Amino acid sequence: MDDYVYEEKEDSEGKKVKVLGPTYEPGKPEERDDWRAKLKTRDDMVGYLKTALRYWYSSEWYGSEKRKQEA
Repeated sequence: MDDYVYEEKEDSEGKKVKVLGPTYEPGKPEERDDWRAKLKTRDDMVGYLKTALRYWYSSEWYGSEKRKQEA
């Protein structure tokens, strides 16, 4: 944790606070990441897709996405 870079910024009240700076590795990825290689079985793949597509196509959303009235 000693190698993290912290920045000093102001919060909404004007007080100075320490925030964590960028922690990513510089550069670009050498190749595209294939999500299918991480999942072993067909059931895992189908479950992943159902979960990912639920955000766009489901009428039953969860958490902060749920609205009392549709837009």
